[in-house]
Amino acid sequence: MGLMVAGAILGILFGWGFLGYHGWGLGALVGGLAGLVLQQIQKIGLLEKSIQALKDDQVKTSQQLALLKNELLDKFATKDAPIVKKPLAEVVNEAIASEPVAVAKTDTQSSKVTESLELDLDLPEAVPQPKIIRAVIQPAIPREPDVGDKIFAAVRRFFTEGNPIVNIGMVIMFFGVSFLVKYASSQGLFPIELRLTGVILGAIALLVFGWKTRERVGGYGLVLQGGGIAVIYLTLFAAAKIYGLIPLGIAFGLLFVVVILGVLLALLQNTQLLAILATAGGFLAPILTSTGDGSHVGLFSFYLILNFGILAIALKKAWRLLNWVGFMFTFVITAAWGVLKYQPVFYETTQPFLIAFFVLYLAVSILFSFKQPTNLKGMVDGSLVFGLPLIAFGLQTALLKHTEYGLAISAIVLAAVYIALSLIMSRRYLQTHRVLIESFLALGVSFATLAVPLALDASWTSVTWALEATGLVWVGLRQERLRPRVVGYLLHCAAVFSLIIFEGIDTGLTPVISGDFLGLALLALTSFIIAYLSYSFGDRLGSAEKIIAPVGIALGVLWWFVAGINEMNVHVMDQHLFAAIMLFATLSAVSLILIGKKLSWDTIIKSVYSLLPFMLLLFIIVFFVNENDTHPSHGFSLIAIALFFVVQYGFLLDREKIMQTSASILLRTWHVLTAWGIFGLIFWEVSWQKAQFNLQGTAGLMIWFAALMIPVIVLIGAGQKKIWPFTSYQQEFKNWIPAPLFALSAIWFFAVCHKNQPNTEHYLPVLNPLDLAQFGIVLVFAYAAKRHFLDAVSFISNAVRAGLLGIMLFVWLNVATLRAISHYQSIPYYFDSLWNAVEVQMALSILWTVCALVIMNISRKIQRRELWMIGAGLLGLVIIKLIAKDLSGKDTLAGIISFLVVGALILLIGYLSPIPAKIKSPDTEENINGRDKEATINE
Repeated sequence: MGLMVAGAILGILFGWGFLGYHGWGLGALVGGLAGLVLQQIQKIGLLEKSIQALKDDQVKTSQQLALLKNELLDKFATKDAPIVKKPLAEVVNEAIASEPVAVAKTDTQSSKVTESLELDLDLPEAVPQPKIIRAVIQPAIPREPDVGDKIFAAVRRFFTEGNPIVNIGMVIMFFGVSFLVKYASSQGLFPIELRLTGVILGAIALLVFGWKTRERVGGYGLVLQGGGIAVIYLTLFAAAKIYGLIPLGIAFGLLFVVVILGVLLALLQNTQLLAILATAGGFLAPILTSTGDGSHVGLFSFYLILNFGILAIALKKAWRLLNWVGFMFTFVITAAWGVLKYQPVFYETTQPFLIAFFVLYLAVSILFSFKQPTNLKGMVDGSLVFGLPLIAFGLQTALLKHTEYGLAISAIVLAAVYIALSLIMSRRYLQTHRVLIESFLALGVSFATLAVPLALDASWTSVTWALEATGLVWVGLRQERLRPRVVGYLLHCAAVFSLIIFEGIDTGLTPVISGDFLGLALLALTSFIIAYLSYSFGDRLGSAEKIIAPVGIALGVLWWFVAGINEMNVHVMDQHLFAAIMLFATLSAVSLILIGKKLSWDTIIKSVYSLLPFMLLLFIIVFFVNENDTHPSHGFSLIAIALFFVVQYGFLLDREKIMQTSASILLRTWHVLTAWGIFGLIFWEVSWQKAQFNLQGTAGLMIWFAALMIPVIVLIGAGQKKIWPFTSYQQEFKNWIPAPLFALSAIWFFAVCHKNQPNTEHYLPVLNPLDLAQFGIVLVFAYAAKRHFLDAVSFISNAVRAGLLGIMLFVWLNVATLRAISHYQSIPYYFDSLWNAVEVQMALSILWTVCALVIMNISRKIQRRELWMIGAGLLGLVIIKLIAKDLSGKDTLAGIISFLVVGALILLIGYLSPIPAKIKSPDTEENINGRDKEATINE
């Protein structure tokens, strides 16, 4: 970089001094290019010196190893002479002392020889020798030089390395010639023709003298020849373009001759500098001599000839900088012409040249890798390998932007070329040229990927990318390489974004065939395949990739359901949509189970766990967003529901057999949720039937009673049978599954207390639907408690359960009494009306007293003092009510009867049910007996 800048500065000065004001630009270009070439030459020289030094060191090392080996063999080969055995360490130290430098460089080899001798020779025990410890000083990591440091270093190397005297002399001579020409022009001493002729002759003299001195050390002759060629280029340009002394056509021909001369000199002397100067001059010649009216065919034809020359050189030389200079001149000038002058009518005369340039430099990039030395065989010029297709395809885009599928075809052709090259080369050169082969394969895959969106819509683009991603993942797993797998994962994500994000999901007029169904289905399929590959090659995955298999299955299920539901939402009639979605989900689950068993892939079978949450969510959505009057028994819905629960319970049974246990929290939870789903469907159907037939009043209440009690009775009855799943999940079927039914039944029981039978002639107390239903709930609750239902509710003891049942029975007695009084006394069934009626107060007082009598009598028989206290509390409540409320009706017959009956019942209670005695604890009895015995002994 520094030499290029310095050369550009010197070129500006020379061009301004030699060609006048308008020559500074050309001077900068030539000077910068010359500086770049010199910099590369210096780097090549340093590399050659390093290689030669390594070779010399290798020769010296081999000699020292041979010498050491001979000395050791001589010491142990003499059998007749007395053998004086020295320790092996002493022998080695003597050799080290004699040749310290060589042995130091072969320390590792010497240690190996020592080890082998110690194993093979029977030597006396050596005296321990002090070990020579060589301190290894780690070199300090130099800081990265900045731009200023690089420029300064480049200028310093230019004037200090190689042959600095020649370099400085050439620069001074350039300035001297430019100043001389300028002075002669300003003084009018010589005509311009004579001045330019003198410059040309001087340049030729430099070439001749440089050829004569080409073998001098330091590149003396090369510098002179390069300077001579540069002077000839500039002089011909000035004579034709600035002063008009020779026609442009003749000037172009002369420049071409100079190009050929420079290339020949470069090949004869095996120097890249002259080849670059000659080639650069050749590319600039038509630009420098152009009038602006020439044909692009002629320009590109001339460039094609130059590039054939570069290809010919590439057959023999691996000159990277020459290849790069030709590539840049060719495509930069071509791109500039395309921007300024290209029109679609020029396509037929432009496309062949672009193809030819591409093929030429593709061959050059391959030859560069094959022409490397043995130790560098397979090295790749990455700038040319990857820069060529990018620039060429960019120019192709400009040529074919007016076509519909031109770019897609071009991308496919490029993909085919690169993939074919990678396959052909991999058969013979896979080991030596792996980097080049993989680069071509990557470019082929990239252009194949790019061709898809150029040729197809978003749906098929997504499909193709998904298939390609699957292939990359497979290749990465087979070859145990992370990079193809990561590219495959990212490409699959790009496929999803291409289909869903950028265009959205569309459904065509024809089911399945049109629209995005096939695209989504293939997305799901590729997701499943990637998941299965990750499962099959699980031992080759990194720790972060272990999640790929479950994520792939989840995505596969998601895309499949999106495809199916989206298709059915358009092509299935609304009244059958609910059933169709359920059938689709159920059959999909069955397919996943069958595939998992066929492939012995348990992970995909576990994905069927998602069927239940999906169905529950579907039930909730359809229930609350019910625009089509859908319900569980509508159309084919009942069949679909039945099939779903058959598959669901079959899946749960299968999982229980595989896991060989029913203690799994997941299985228990899914059994509970499945049963709750059944209850939810029952309630949904009941609510629809109630609304459909407009069931109000008692009929509406009784249908809900049936919906609650029938499942409870079924659970209680089935729990006594020895059948699955009741035997495996007794706790769930006795506790969590019926819990919502019991809770809703209790709510229904208390909610209907304010409901009354309509006034009909056929009303009978207790023997009416509401009274019987409420009493039935009390009986069912009592039986369930006896069968140990809801035992898992640990905070509710048996005493509390009995108390709750007693409260429900007491409430039912009161409600049944109030309904009867309301009917026969024609009292409105409202709280205020009932509370203010003396008949109601009389009935309640008598009823509560009777209840107290029964409770206290039972407590006496079972000797439960706590129960007697409850009865006493109820009796006290009756007394308070008599004083607070019934006393106001003392002048009525009902009030008088209330006091008489309650008083008589209280007397009866006192006679039949006195308070039970306290139950003495065993400890108390033992203490009392002990004290009695002790008193007896004392007496």
